Amino acid sequence: MTIPNLKHSPKDSSGLSHRSFISYEFRLSTSILLIAIIASFCIPISCEKKNSSFTAKERQSIDSFILSAPSIDSLSQLQKELEKKGDKLGSIVALRQWGKKLRDESRFEEALRIHSKGQEQAEAIGDTLEWVQALNNIGTDYRRIGVLDVAQDYHYRAWILSKECSDTSFTAKKNYVVSLNGLGNIYLTLGNYERADSTFRLALKGEQQLNSTIGQAINYANLGSIFEHYGKTDSAWVYYLKSMALNTEIENDLGKSLCHTYFGSLYEKAKQYEKATKEYETAYQLMKASKDEWHALNTLIALAGIYHTTGNSTKEMKYLNQARLTAERIKSPEHLAEIHTLYYKHYMQTGDYRSALVSFEKATALQDRVLNMEKLNRIQNTSLNIERNRQMREMDAAKHTLEQERAARKTGFAILSFALLILMGALIMFLYIQRIQRRNHLELKKMAAMRENFFTNITHEFRTPLTVILGLSHDLQKVDKEEIKRKAQDIERQGKGLLALINQLLDISKIKSAIGKPDWKNGNIVALLTMIVDSYHDYAHSKKIDLQIHASGEIIMDFIPDYVIKVMNNLLSNAFKFTPAYGKVNIRVKSENQQLYIDISDTGKGMSKEVISHIFEPFYQDKSDVHNIGTGVGLAFVEQIIQAVSGKITIESEIEKGTTFHISLPIHNRCQQPTNLNIVPPIPIPPEAKEKLTDDCDEESDCRLLIIEDNRDIAAYIGSLFINDYAVSYAENGKEGLEKALELVPDLIITDLMIPELNGFEVCRQIRSNEIINHIPIIVVTAKISKEERIKGIEAGADAYLCKPFNADELQTRVEKLLEGRRLLQEKFAKLSIEPKKNEEQENYSTKDIDMQFLTKVSSIVYMQLSNNKNTEVSVIASNMCMSSRQFYRKINMLTGYTPSAYILRLRIKRAKTLLGNNPSINLNDIAIKCGFSDYSNFVRAFKTVCGITPSEYRRENCP
Repeated sequence: MTIPNLKHSPKDSSGLSHRSFISYEFRLSTSILLIAIIASFCIPISCEKKNSSFTAKERQSIDSFILSAPSIDSLSQLQKELEKKGDKLGSIVALRQWGKKLRDESRFEEALRIHSKGQEQAEAIGDTLEWVQALNNIGTDYRRIGVLDVAQDYHYRAWILSKECSDTSFTAKKNYVVSLNGLGNIYLTLGNYERADSTFRLALKGEQQLNSTIGQAINYANLGSIFEHYGKTDSAWVYYLKSMALNTEIENDLGKSLCHTYFGSLYEKAKQYEKATKEYETAYQLMKASKDEWHALNTLIALAGIYHTTGNSTKEMKYLNQARLTAERIKSPEHLAEIHTLYYKHYMQTGDYRSALVSFEKATALQDRVLNMEKLNRIQNTSLNIERNRQMREMDAAKHTLEQERAARKTGFAILSFALLILMGALIMFLYIQRIQRRNHLELKKMAAMRENFFTNITHEFRTPLTVILGLSHDLQKVDKEEIKRKAQDIERQGKGLLALINQLLDISKIKSAIGKPDWKNGNIVALLTMIVDSYHDYAHSKKIDLQIHASGEIIMDFIPDYVIKVMNNLLSNAFKFTPAYGKVNIRVKSENQQLYIDISDTGKGMSKEVISHIFEPFYQDKSDVHNIGTGVGLAFVEQIIQAVSGKITIESEIEKGTTFHISLPIHNRCQQPTNLNIVPPIPIPPEAKEKLTDDCDEESDCRLLIIEDNRDIAAYIGSLFINDYAVSYAENGKEGLEKALELVPDLIITDLMIPELNGFEVCRQIRSNEIINHIPIIVVTAKISKEERIKGIEAGADAYLCKPFNADELQTRVEKLLEGRRLLQEKFAKLSIEPKKNEEQENYSTKDIDMQFLTKVSSIVYMQLSNNKNTEVSVIASNMCMSSRQFYRKINMLTGYTPSAYILRLRIKRAKTLLGNNPSINLNDIAIKCGFSDYSNFVRAFKTVCGITPSEYRRENCP
């Protein structure tokens, strides 16, 4: 059984709980703000205007005096005497306390009458603090008798007055919190749990700021009730327990009683009837001493219900009869309806159907009576509207008086407004100037960044071919004649690439600065375009690409042949570069409305929207475009040419479907000089085909280098320096380099800084953070030579930092010295693998050094396997280290110089030496078994191989 309507019994800020007994079928207003604004117009006079001049000391004195009155009769007598004496504040406080005591005894109508009188007196003298308290008390009284719409109005008025009042005293803040609590109880009663939750949390925050223990206890209980409604039992327990702790701290019996009732409800819902009964009984015992029969009824009904559920008819009837008498005495039809419902269930259970029918009829009649109260609410609302109209008339009169008072201030306000207007204008002007200056600053900053980026990239582009040129020139002085031709070809290719880059940059500069007179011609531009496209047919055929041009006939116009050739060469070269075999490259030419339209389309890989937005920027390169890195000025050059002749170029592209460049040029026929296509031979510039570098697959090599470089020529040149002495592998971007490093576990990595996918810094950082490859030395080779870049490289984990163009001897020396340093570490780690630790210094060192940490982890796993009599094979240890056998082999070999099998054997012998030193009496056969040797002779042979002596001889020498 669940307790009827118990979930609508939250405590309010007066220390009481609110019980819902009417099933309302209406919605609340969607916004508290709108109601607050409407209610604010019902307040005739502002807080500051009406606030009286009573001091805090006077209020405290009156409160202490009134609270000393022990009973309702004494308060009644005291109030009359104070009113007769003319002590207005004393009379108001007496009425407040008198009404509270009446309400505590469930005499709600009398309490409402007394509190209403207190409100009239407080409003009359303009005492805002007492006025707000009276409004809150009246709202609570109305809530107790179920007139929720009127109650809501009073709590709102109290809330608005509290917000508008400038008083920051404890009482003023408490009034604000109490009004929130009252509104929260109304929301909870009406089932608006979301708004009730937010309102109670605001009230709780206010009580915490006031350090009010009882207030916090009340709001914790209310929030717990909301969680109980949502079915969140665990959260409900948390809040109820917080409330109980606070009530226990201040010994508030009423609060503790209500908490026990809440506990019983939760236990009952969990079908833990014995615990629920115990909690209800405890609540009832605490409630006996109180005159608050309203709350006592909740406990009595709950007890009757739980005993009905558990089949204890005697106690059920005892509490039902007691509850009925109490409800009849305080005239609570909603409680009587629940009580007779329980009578009905009892008689049905016992088979007394006649009595059950009588109880059912009574319960139905009482429920009808309760529901008819909604009609009474509507009548009261009508009366309230009449009262509000009267208040509005009074408010209009007050406004008229206020306007007369303000008339004298209009001149001052006008002057002040004018001054503020001038100041605002000045402020707006100042802000506008600041905004212009900031915009200019940002533009200058952007231009500076673009300029810096341009020169950074162009420096990189110059240094890349120069590295190859100078390096190969240096090598030509040393190598045999057979290699001279190949290296001379590489030098020629790099030199031509550098020359082409410089020429393009000079062309861009000329176009931008308008230096030189363009060589305009007049003629059939379609013929020139056809010649250019025809020059690419052989290349297209070799690449199995379908190349076609479609023109609508002759188009006579002015054009600059050199510009046309350069634009078409750039765009066709790009189209071929990105179009795979069996793809298509189409050129469409047409004229319309004195405009020439040229479309160059391909069926290549396409571009994303982000790439399209930057495609005409100098040196921009799609990060995912690993295989087609160029100089980065071609399309920027094309755009400059098109703009120089008043044309437009746009691009549309879709990934995996292709790209189309749209060019539109104005058609003019002003030039008198005809073109002569015979003396303008178009030279095709197909994209340079570069074979991908292949890795050295020599597994026998003692040492492997990984070169991460996006420029094929640089990578090939670096690889040529080491190909005779090392196995060399290549990666074209940071992501591929990281994957190959994990796969191959090379002995050394040489990486560029400006590479796609992951830059050199990020590659260094990820390698240093990976346990499998963090031991590998890294050399960074880059064109970025600033001090900041060097520091970043060292911080990222680079062991050496070389600038392009680098000296080949220096690079080779760096590689040799780093590998030599690794060999010295191998000897050190190999020595540590056989010698037992003798002091704490080694142990401390091992925790600081990354490589020692790895070897220590391997040792720990090997020893753990030995201790558990498990297999110590290489594959098992590698699996425990979360590595492949290949990775484990390369890592161990790199760190120690031993194969994993040999290193594990040394660890087992090291364990044997430790056992021999620590346990002189232990049998040698036992030691052999503990170290993973099933055969003693194998143990002796292995021990002698590693240490040079037998175990017996070692024991005699080291364990006397």
